[in-house]
Amino acid sequence: MTELPTNTDKWIEVDLDAIGHNLREIRRIMQPGTRLMAVVKANAYGLGAVPVAGELVRLGVDLLGVTFLREALQLRYNGIDEDIMVFSPLLPQEYPTAIDHNIIVSVGSAMDLSLVEKAAAEAGKRARVHIKIDTGLGRFGLEPDEAEPVIRDADASELIDLEGIYTHFAAGVEDAYTVKQFNRFHSLLDSLEKQGISIPLRHCCSSSSFLRHPHMHLDMVRLGTVLYGQFPAGKVMPGVNLRECFRFKARIAAVRYFKRGSYLGYYRTYRLPHDSRVAVIPVGLVDGFGVEAVPKPADVIDLIKMGIKLLASYFNLNRTALTATINGRPVYIRGKVFMQFCLAEIPPGLEVSPGDEVELPVKRTLASLAVPRSYLREGRSRTDDNDMQPGLEPGFGGITGESM
Repeated sequence: MTELPTNTDKWIEVDLDAIGHNLREIRRIMQPGTRLMAVVKANAYGLGAVPVAGELVRLGVDLLGVTFLREALQLRYNGIDEDIMVFSPLLPQEYPTAIDHNIIVSVGSAMDLSLVEKAAAEAGKRARVHIKIDTGLGRFGLEPDEAEPVIRDADASELIDLEGIYTHFAAGVEDAYTVKQFNRFHSLLDSLEKQGISIPLRHCCSSSSFLRHPHMHLDMVRLGTVLYGQFPAGKVMPGVNLRECFRFKARIAAVRYFKRGSYLGYYRTYRLPHDSRVAVIPVGLVDGFGVEAVPKPADVIDLIKMGIKLLASYFNLNRTALTATINGRPVYIRGKVFMQFCLAEIPPGLEVSPGDEVELPVKRTLASLAVPRSYLREGRSRTDDNDMQPGLEPGFGGITGESM
């Protein structure tokens, strides 16, 4: 049990020892001389940006990566002074703030370069820059065949410290496309080298390509998913032992007894086949439980699988039912998940009481920010108000705590 107040009905445990273990596994297979950027975007994938970033800094990662400037500033305002890089293009008015806080920015167009130079001139400081190349993801960045003039200008500018150049692979597609993207990126790097432009940090690997293509590690890798104990797209890599660091837990609010034929939940979507006990658990849609991010099917096979899963759910087949774990035993969630509750059918022989601990499979990136996080080291909680809800500097855009 964690050292949380007895009136806490739900919480998230983040195992810092597991993150440390995963980091050691990653370093074991990194290519010699490669640096490591720990990606803590999206509130460190739901784990809590400030506590997790602080732990990763303590463990010696080289850089931290985030998507938006507000995420970088949250770390700065909470005392994290190490190098932070922002992946997304900035708004024109954001460049002065980034430069003032020594934050590395991405340049993905000639306009980006012009804006960052202007801000650097006005600040009287050099701006730290990584050039973003779009080799086939289709999001941000310079096309390889248009990039060289911008890179030459950045390299020659007295207002720019050109520290890196990178691209982003379309993870989840076939290896042949990743290789094509890498070759486009590498051809540009070769061309720059021939012109005498040598950029210190060349990087392209996120978690998937890091595991599958060691020769692509280059000068630095950008890792998030594997740091936090998950293999990309569910693919387990032999010889790499990752540990899960996230657990969503709650306490049973009530135990009810129902006769065979009783209905559970809204719209009476589940009918009990026999006399049963039902645990009422204070976790629901508002907490991120029972919520699915449903992407467009990757292909026809993927579409068929999604359809089969929906049909199985409609017919209440256990194979696709939501589950939870109570006292070490799996239990099925029955009926529709409520806004703030769900119902678990208790199997015969399992003793349960109000207050017993439940573990639920909430996706970390969908877990509500209102649920307190408890940070464990050596099995002991180091939860306090600062760990659970680290704040931002007062007055910054009205944002407080982990609200991003």
